[in-house]
Amino acid sequence: MKRFLLPAFALALAVNANATSFQANMTAEHQTVAQVADGSKTFSGDLSVYMADGSEMGTTEKSQILVTKESDGTYTFVLEKFTVDATFVGDATISKLQGKEENGEITLEATDVDAVITNGLNETLGINKVVMSMTASIQGDYMVANISKVEVPMEVKPLIVSAKFTSKVYDSITLLDSFEDEWVKCIPWDSNKNKNAVGKTPTGWCVSNVYTTAKTFNVASRLDVNEDESDYAVKLTNKSYMGQNVPAYMTLGTSWATAKGYGGNADGGSFGGKEFTTRPDAIRFDYLRNTPEGKENATVVAYLWKGTYTQKNVPGNTAILGNPTPCDMTDRDRNILGMPTDQGGDVTKTSDAECIATINYSITSSTNGEWETLTIPFEYKTNSTPEKINIIFAATDYFNRSKIVSGNTLCVDNVKYVYYHTLSDIKLNGTTIDGFNENRTEYTVKGNMADYKNALDCTPKSANSTKNVNWNDAENLVTITVKGSNYAEDNESITVYTVKFEGTGTGIHNVTSTSTNSANGAIYDLSGRKLQTMQKGINIVRGKDGKMIKVMK
Repeated sequence: MKRFLLPAFALALAVNANATSFQANMTAEHQTVAQVADGSKTFSGDLSVYMADGSEMGTTEKSQILVTKESDGTYTFVLEKFTVDATFVGDATISKLQGKEENGEITLEATDVDAVITNGLNETLGINKVVMSMTASIQGDYMVANISKVEVPMEVKPLIVSAKFTSKVYDSITLLDSFEDEWVKCIPWDSNKNKNAVGKTPTGWCVSNVYTTAKTFNVASRLDVNEDESDYAVKLTNKSYMGQNVPAYMTLGTSWATAKGYGGNADGGSFGGKEFTTRPDAIRFDYLRNTPEGKENATVVAYLWKGTYTQKNVPGNTAILGNPTPCDMTDRDRNILGMPTDQGGDVTKTSDAECIATINYSITSSTNGEWETLTIPFEYKTNSTPEKINIIFAATDYFNRSKIVSGNTLCVDNVKYVYYHTLSDIKLNGTTIDGFNENRTEYTVKGNMADYKNALDCTPKSANSTKNVNWNDAENLVTITVKGSNYAEDNESITVYTVKFEGTGTGIHNVTSTSTNSANGAIYDLSGRKLQTMQKGINIVRGKDGKMIKVMK
């Protein structure tokens, strides 16, 4: 979710709906997700909110819209937990909406209607309504809503905002950071078995604090991004000492550094990582980049691997006097990534060792004081199952120490693994199905399903996900089930698409008799193709009374 330095406009939508209208044709998997109390239909999606002048206030992920078709055929629209600039308005309800249903699409419209307020300002300030205008289009599990006006009465003048909503199937995500947990003492590793603590590090991560007998460097600090909710991020700041720049980064592995004297033969990075056995498609995180001391790239590095890499004689500490102490280093970042090393001896690896997937991404510009969200895909090199992972966030060019700019910062929060479980395309006879959107899960096609059984081609968004295609002759539809690579650990990492066939094409339907005694008309096969003579098997023949009958030959 995008963060704001000013008070954010947080908006959650909800609309109540009838199971008969919306859920009768849903698969079991979708009913489990969409069903709520009283059989309401839930739409989840991204809600972008705008001020009256059109400027965007922000986007809230996983907002929800619920729609209820009442017994009299009208619809009820409820805007739940409506909040404006930290002012809790409450639940806003529009009743008696007339729905227009055409070609499987439902349209709801309201212009300058009173939405009754409950559970909010009606109790605190006596404000019992807001004025709303909206248009919503619904087709299966897919919904687009344009809330063109929400007018909230205020003491001086009304506050007017608008919002746009698009339903979507969310990627399965696993939160990786633990920045809200109590930070722990940071004891920088070195080849002399250092035991002195230098500052603190977020739980599960290792920051690039450097320890020497002369100076310590605290490159990471806990940034309070939302005091009311105890929401914290990590702030990484490049440092400088006696003309030598110290890079700020954090890693899931172990950070290390070496130098001789005051900066001679400087080197460092990360080794090791965490045990990890799934194949995520990407990592996603919020970040704030500030470069007040000069232009410089920040870096995001991540890699999945199996086996073990070992490098001999790597200098592993900072020695003001004398030479650093060498060590054998296991699973050094550069060794796994196949990059050259300035220091250290030969590199060996176990017979099963391989680098499976990588990320090496540069953040090239400042965010000008605003939080932004970034999703970076992994580049997979093999089909193997990983054993370990490492992720590194750096406030500088991680692999080029000469470009460190002291004082530049990178703030990071909400680090997540992303697993895709959607389709990137559905084709019939080589043509993308009409209205395809990876977040839309229901489609209707004119024609006989039998004509398309050998003409369906569907492509998962991720090569790591799996798909299963199931043709249902009884219901005249096909379901396509896509599961993310983490489905075994997260059974919500699944999307089910349904393509229904209306049977109005060339196929023969509504055959009412199996008698063969009155057949004397045109002959068709089961796909509706006209035949010159009956073929072996079942034929469809027009009888004397004009009805279609089955004839077995």
